[in-house]
Amino acid sequence: MARPQQIPKRPPLKDEEIESASYVGSGEHKVERWWDGLPMARVGPDGHATRPKKQNTTICPKVLEAERAIATTWVREALRRGRYRYFEGDKTYPKHIWHMDADGQFWFGFAVNQEQGTYKGWPISEAEKREAFD
Repeated sequence: MARPQQIPKRPPLKDEEIESASYVGSGEHKVERWWDGLPMARVGPDGHATRPKKQNTTICPKVLEAERAIATTWVREALRRGRYRYFEGDKTYPKHIWHMDADGQFWFGFAVNQEQGTYKGWPISEAEKREAFD
């Protein structure tokens, strides 16, 4: 299957669209109880996911409500700074965004709902960021 094509640049999101975007997270990337319930990821002794067809799942350490608020801040900052690409089929919000936090850690954001602007995310390497966005 071919990768979706990048489409021509769209006008920036409106301020109200950016301010309504949020980080909601996903149990698929959690290994401990988090603000939305029980984790769904399972990891082996090596720290890698073991669930069938989910071995490439990256574990997200954000499990506290305060961490959710911080992640919402980086979602909005990524949208404000244009740290995304729109591809064929993307709706109001881009499916993929990225952020680099104060510690230099890159984060990949994936739109759970492109019309509401809700995202889940996980840490990525700089090389993974370049591969996805540069």
